[in-house]
Amino acid sequence: MAITIKKVDTPADLKKFINLAGKINRTDPNWVPPLLFDISHRLDRKANAYFDHARAEYFLAEKNGELVGRITAQQDDHYFKHWNEKVGHFGFFECIDDQEAANALLDAAADWLRKQGQVKMHGPYNFTINDECGLLVDGFETMPMFLMTHNPGYYRALVEKYGMTKAMDLLAYRTEANTDPDPAVVNFANLLKQKHEITIRNMSFWNFDRQLDWFVEIYNSAWEKNWGMVALTEKELRAHAAELRFLALRFPQLNFFALSAGKPVGMSITLPNLNEVIIKLKGKILTPKVVGLLTHKFESCRVFALGVKEEYRRLGVGAIFYVETLNAARRMGFKWGEMSWILENNQPMRKAIERMGGSVYKTYRIYEKAL
Repeated sequence: MAITIKKVDTPADLKKFINLAGKINRTDPNWVPPLLFDISHRLDRKANAYFDHARAEYFLAEKNGELVGRITAQQDDHYFKHWNEKVGHFGFFECIDDQEAANALLDAAADWLRKQGQVKMHGPYNFTINDECGLLVDGFETMPMFLMTHNPGYYRALVEKYGMTKAMDLLAYRTEANTDPDPAVVNFANLLKQKHEITIRNMSFWNFDRQLDWFVEIYNSAWEKNWGMVALTEKELRAHAAELRFLALRFPQLNFFALSAGKPVGMSITLPNLNEVIIKLKGKILTPKVVGLLTHKFESCRVFALGVKEEYRRLGVGAIFYVETLNAARRMGFKWGEMSWILENNQPMRKAIERMGGSVYKTYRIYEKAL
């Protein structure tokens, strides 16, 4: 029977859209159900600041009266402004192992983007490269880190048989906390501190508002030339920072700003892997198990954002951050950490991580297709 595609038009449709992920992934022990309030807020066009400069359509697929898939198609004016390319995105892709259903969903997204004047489709992005993105193509054996994606292994075949090809791989590196850093890197970091008068400031509850200004100042500067980057508005940056406030302040030892001559030049944000607890919540925050977010002894953490303003990158601030983060994680009892994600073509950062003992253990892929 033919696949039926319909737009998400009602609150009931949106509920089906959100809940489908649980149906598709229910037998995967490593899938982490998203918190319902979080994904509802993300998909709310009135609440999510992304929609101040973007548009999106949500689609559901049915077969024999049964819901079998979902997808979004989105166009971001800021992407075009930044890259001058008519590239639209798809995201939030979930589908049963059925090529006909996958083709119908991807066709729906492509058709919508084509009507918006786009000439190429990239994805998956939920909604941008600054959110969860990439299709997991290697490393299914373990639970994903907080704010990273996870999907069935057959998704790769569904997307590639549709005709999409690799645009870029995003790499996740793993390093063990008991790995001793390269002495040469440690010495280099110490010399840099002295030579360039670099000081490290931990994130502080008392100075958070000021440091939030630093976060906004550094973020777009540090990442503006990275592949696929879309600059965040100050409203978006402050919303993201506010979401991370509790985590960063709960673990200030893992979160740093680097200052040179008193000016903020870089930041490193490392988060505990909340998925160790979230996987037990089944998407619901109103449960006694949520106490685990406060009391759980986390074994793993993720270097979520490490960036340096372009004009200061030659100072080697990244090496300082690597050493500071590893030492703090060891003191706090973390067993291992993930550095993610890293663009496959970012050779300087890849070499630095590998010199610190990191190795690639998960690969996420962004696909593309001409429209």
